[in-house]
Amino acid sequence: MIGVVAGPDDWAIVREFFQLFKIAWEPAASGQYYRAVITNIELPADVKADVVVAFGSARQEIDRANEVILVARPSGRQTEVAGVRTWLHRHSCTFECPTGGLDLSSGGVEYSTGLAGCVWHRVGYDLFAEVRHLLTEGQGTEQATWPSLDLHIEALKQILRNNQVTFVEVEPRPSGFPFICCLTHDIDFAGMRRHGVDRTMAGFLSRASLGTLRDLVNGRRTWSEALKNLGGVLSWPLVLLGLKSDPWRPFDDYSLADASRSSTFFVVPTRNHAGVSPRGDVEPTRAVRYQADDVRDELAAAAAEGREIALHGLDAWRDTTDAVRECARVGAASGRPVSGVRMHWLYFDQGSARRLDEAGFDYDSTSGYNEAVGYRAGTSQAFMPPGCTHLLEIPLHIMDTALFFPDRLGLSTAEGIARCEPIIMHARNAGGAIIVNWHDRSLVVERQWGRAYDALLAQLDAHAPWYATVRDAVEWFRWRRAIAFSRTSDGKVAVQALAARPGLPGALFKVDRGSAGHTESHVLAPASALVVQL
Repeated sequence: MIGVVAGPDDWAIVREFFQLFKIAWEPAASGQYYRAVITNIELPADVKADVVVAFGSARQEIDRANEVILVARPSGRQTEVAGVRTWLHRHSCTFECPTGGLDLSSGGVEYSTGLAGCVWHRVGYDLFAEVRHLLTEGQGTEQATWPSLDLHIEALKQILRNNQVTFVEVEPRPSGFPFICCLTHDIDFAGMRRHGVDRTMAGFLSRASLGTLRDLVNGRRTWSEALKNLGGVLSWPLVLLGLKSDPWRPFDDYSLADASRSSTFFVVPTRNHAGVSPRGDVEPTRAVRYQADDVRDELAAAAAEGREIALHGLDAWRDTTDAVRECARVGAASGRPVSGVRMHWLYFDQGSARRLDEAGFDYDSTSGYNEAVGYRAGTSQAFMPPGCTHLLEIPLHIMDTALFFPDRLGLSTAEGIARCEPIIMHARNAGGAIIVNWHDRSLVVERQWGRAYDALLAQLDAHAPWYATVRDAVEWFRWRRAIAFSRTSDGKVAVQALAARPGLPGALFKVDRGSAGHTESHVLAPASALVVQL
């Protein structure tokens, strides 16, 4: 076991952090001797360890003992710890040693020293404050490419390895797979004919004609795509008259595109209702022209294929009663229980997770960006937002409109796929889940982002992830969270996994014996146990 010392207000975040960095740990007990202790406050005198990893930007006794000077640094900067580069959102410090007795080569944000037979590794920021910031406020678009929380985990792992501390970890990846991938589709439009001649259709006609010609000149459209769009403009009156089939059939389109890969549809509960924005105003264009009842047959067909039907919430983010009502509407239309939600236009505030938790949802997948792709919460893992007792947040990482809309990233197909590659490679290395959102109209005339979607799927397929519905991915993360560690009477560590439904993958369990040792890997199946000698 690794011991942990923290301030009284930090324990909820500490427990959540060690669900993400799933190792054998316990609150450091008085009189207990540990191979390693992690702390963000002054270490109590009655807690003993071979190695102490001491985080924090406030002066500690170990700093005074080594005559170290702390230099305050502002929030919002890059740093490197144990060879791992990450982003700091809170206040930090660097260290200076006028006596010259310490190695401060890595920018001065960390140093190692010995005291009374104990190795101290001092780090000049509060790890748990950083985690709290990421899981509550999140990162701005400027830091979207940084999986900051996952990098904090990797830095701590490297510190333990460098100090030859053995630790056991249940990795955030299903056994047999490098990572999880959830293909999701927000259904904002279900049928062109429902729109008649409205603002949506005016935008469609403009982008499919003049916008297409501009894209063709700028090299962002192929001739084939341009001709399809112009054909879509010419055939639009025939669609409205019922003389030509409606091209907006997202359930059919994604049944073909996703093929045998599992996927999830987020469906709007109520037509012609815009809802209230986080600013308190109403944006009329947020209202949609269909509701779940209108696509009952399509939902039944999708569910029969094994697709998940979830809620695309309108007011669920701001009111628990509305959340329950919206969930019930989609559930009644689909004939299946609704487990999760993602907000239309990604509306959310600091109290939304708690309200959705109270409404009984298993998960939310709103934590993402409208204007960027990457890591709003700094992680590829599902996590429990502070204040919740059941709900897990499974962050959104890649969204088509963020990649390709001219007023967002405005990328070409090749540029968009290149922007996704680091997200895929991070999941390959660190595990977790990649959540993709490709919208209803994105495969057909006007947007025609099908070529990009095919390229993204090919890129993902090359790594053979576990394609799961969001519901199944969350179930796996919840099963992993329930894995328990305990200390045996002879000093070993016991690992116990609960039972799970048939078909749910196990987990990869590793014993990391530090940089001077080696790593042992085991498959931890549901309803199994392991005992490890450290």
